[in-house]
Amino acid sequence: MTTLVATPAPASAVPVPIPTAPTCVSAADNPDGAAGMAAQCGTEVEVLSERTETSQVFAQPDGTMEAVTSLFPTQVVKNGVWTDVDTNLRLVGGVTPVATSADVRFSTGGADPMVTLTEGAASVRIKSPWNLPAPTLNGDTATYADVLPGVDLQLRAEPDGFSQFLVVNTPEAAANSELARIGFPVEASGGASIRENESALEVVDAAGNVLFASGSALMWDADGAGDEGADSAPGRTAEMDVEVSAHELVVVPDQALLTDPGATFPIYIDPAFSKPSMGGNWTHTNSCSPGTSFYTSYRSELRVGRQWNTSCKWRAYMRFDTAQLAGATIQAAEFAVTADHVANCAGANTNLLFRNNISAMNTATWNSTSSGNVQTIGTEKFDANESSCPSGDQKKVYDDGSARVLEGRMQSQANARASQTTFALISSDEGDHMGWSNFIPGSVALIITYNHTPTTPTSLKITTDCGISCAWVRSGTPTLSAVAADPNGGTLSRVEFEVYDRARSSRKAASGSAVSNRTSGQAAPWKVTPALPEGAYSWRVRGCDAYVCGGWGGWFDFTVDTTAPTNVSVTSAEYPPASDGTWNGAAGQAGTFAIGASGANRFELTLNGVNKGWVNTTGDVWTGSLTPDRDGVNLLTARAADAAGNVAGSPFTYEFLVRPVPAKAIGWGFNEASGTTAASDPAGTTLDSKAGPAARTAGRSGGYALNLDGASAWASTQPVVDTKTPFTVTALVKLNSTTVSGPITAVSSHGATGSGFRLGYRSEGWCFSMYAADGGAETKACSTESVGTGWTHLAGVYDGTRLRIYVNGLNWEEADQVPFTSTWSATQGWSVGRAKDAGALTQYWTGAVDRVGAYQKALTQSEIVTDGAKG
Repeated sequence: MTTLVATPAPASAVPVPIPTAPTCVSAADNPDGAAGMAAQCGTEVEVLSERTETSQVFAQPDGTMEAVTSLFPTQVVKNGVWTDVDTNLRLVGGVTPVATSADVRFSTGGADPMVTLTEGAASVRIKSPWNLPAPTLNGDTATYADVLPGVDLQLRAEPDGFSQFLVVNTPEAAANSELARIGFPVEASGGASIRENESALEVVDAAGNVLFASGSALMWDADGAGDEGADSAPGRTAEMDVEVSAHELVVVPDQALLTDPGATFPIYIDPAFSKPSMGGNWTHTNSCSPGTSFYTSYRSELRVGRQWNTSCKWRAYMRFDTAQLAGATIQAAEFAVTADHVANCAGANTNLLFRNNISAMNTATWNSTSSGNVQTIGTEKFDANESSCPSGDQKKVYDDGSARVLEGRMQSQANARASQTTFALISSDEGDHMGWSNFIPGSVALIITYNHTPTTPTSLKITTDCGISCAWVRSGTPTLSAVAADPNGGTLSRVEFEVYDRARSSRKAASGSAVSNRTSGQAAPWKVTPALPEGAYSWRVRGCDAYVCGGWGGWFDFTVDTTAPTNVSVTSAEYPPASDGTWNGAAGQAGTFAIGASGANRFELTLNGVNKGWVNTTGDVWTGSLTPDRDGVNLLTARAADAAGNVAGSPFTYEFLVRPVPAKAIGWGFNEASGTTAASDPAGTTLDSKAGPAARTAGRSGGYALNLDGASAWASTQPVVDTKTPFTVTALVKLNSTTVSGPITAVSSHGATGSGFRLGYRSEGWCFSMYAADGGAETKACSTESVGTGWTHLAGVYDGTRLRIYVNGLNWEEADQVPFTSTWSATQGWSVGRAKDAGALTQYWTGAVDRVGAYQKALTQSEIVTDGAKG
């Protein structure tokens, strides 16, 4: 008998919808869902994503997995749904089985191809050399009667392919000359073709992948012993010659067997094909035909032992896909098989052996498998002699006891990450025909309970207290996190963290069992306990299930730094600090600044209220270019932070002076109806008034003026002119009284100790004075013109060589013009209504002040007159 068995890789898993109504179900889409359900419900749950045509995987309540693998497909995918294998034939699109692994179609009669095999785009059509009658269907078999006189054609659907028989019923039929050489026309498409491989036949695709395979082409007689599986196996067997071309498959029957007067009819002539990677994972061999492959012959039984009434010995070989066990810990292993018949009523002993892998079952023969049996797993005695004893079918399980030999062998396979594992069934006494046994192929199952070690955790991170990167943290108790996963899904019993010093010689903290019962594949956080002092550390993590811990992951380094940067400093050659008393550069002119702080790795910069963002340091120092956007006082603030994210509590402020724009003019009109500030014209240099909201009086020509009490009322802002270069200051002033006890000042600018200039009133009259140094000797120009309590316009002018005072635009007297050269600039502030002397604020104005102006040049008399006429 020849059985064609198809060969693609195992069918990919097809998701099956899971009922949502019940809490507990029998299957789940993936390992996580199945493992969780099994633990919750206390029952095994199938993992649908692991299902193949020959295997099923079940999550167990204890967290392990159980894989059950058979030799034949037990379920296949039809129309996107898993369906139990059903080889019964029906007339649907030809004669087809209900549900099998192989896409097989039999002829409906006439010129319709005898057999069509399809796998993806590849297809082979094998035709009959004779016109076929309509078939008679009986279960899995289609019979085409009398294709030749006394010769029937039978096609039988198998779970993984098909079997083809020419049934020669009589000696007269055997004498038909058409049985001398039988040619089956072949048509192929989609890159498919038929080839010989040693004594076997294979249907391959364009890439050479085996889609369907056959063993040697055989013929045999019935030996008067009934059908396959009876006490006596078929007697005479002959291997036929085969010829393969692109368009024809030829078998040459053995004429000696056809004409043997001792032959028992009917005589059967195959070949057959199957899918090797599915049900093709087994074969048996015969010592009397040592070079013959029985891969697709006698598919209904596994033959073991010395065949009845012959000297021929049979051995059975079975290969299982075990890739899913790679790296697993094997908890239990069983090999189950059911005997259909044994020769001896007292039973027959059969050994199960582990052997070297047989990668191509369709070419396996007695000769090619005579060596390679590695280890005896165990011996079982089967008692299944229905005819004489009688005893029915008997199931036995190898390694079901304490020996656990199979478990150890499968552990070795898992350790070796072997994708396939091969076993042999061999009679304990091959010389005794009483040891002859037949086993049911569909009963064979390899049942492995296993547990995969949790994988190395991924996505290691520090989730709290991170600085610019999580290699630095600002807390001794950062939260570490990793994603730990178990290939079997479900829940990890714990996730273990360890923290060592950077040398990794001393453990400083460990989570132990603190992080427990974590869902596989989800992040597991742990807050380091106890707190770590400042320093450099390394940490690692591993996942553990109920049986074993996975390996430690790689080291992740971090540094604990809880101290903010200190001692911020700013230097600039182009723009030195305002305390130097110098005006430099110009608005829009860039300067280089160096900003440093102990332990800093970045600074947040703000220039004149405009945030410039964060800049990174090199060796605690940032050096770069900044451009002031205004003249006068500029404010640069620098907030330091370190790599751990510690930020200095308050920013460092650096004040520098930008040389006023040539001929700069600025003024204050004091016309705000409320509030304590006075806007400038142009805007940007606001005076902050300390006179209070009631300190307003009528201006000279309407509006408001600043009303000062001579005691504590004043207004101030940053310095607005460089008093080392020519400038002019103007003001409308009004005295409450011309009798004063000492000098009073309307407008001034000052340094750290004293004023740079003063414009005001004293016993000598209206005076404009400047000082040789900060707190140095005074030089003044005074005028008694228009002294009184009415509104008076004053202008103090420094032209670089002398001082002048103008009263209501006039400058008449010699005393109004005094030689003077300034050597310093008053850079500590600009005040209305007071002066500074010996480090103290004094000379508070008594009366009103309005229309204060400042000019970075020496005004001419006509310009002063124009200024005085403004209001």
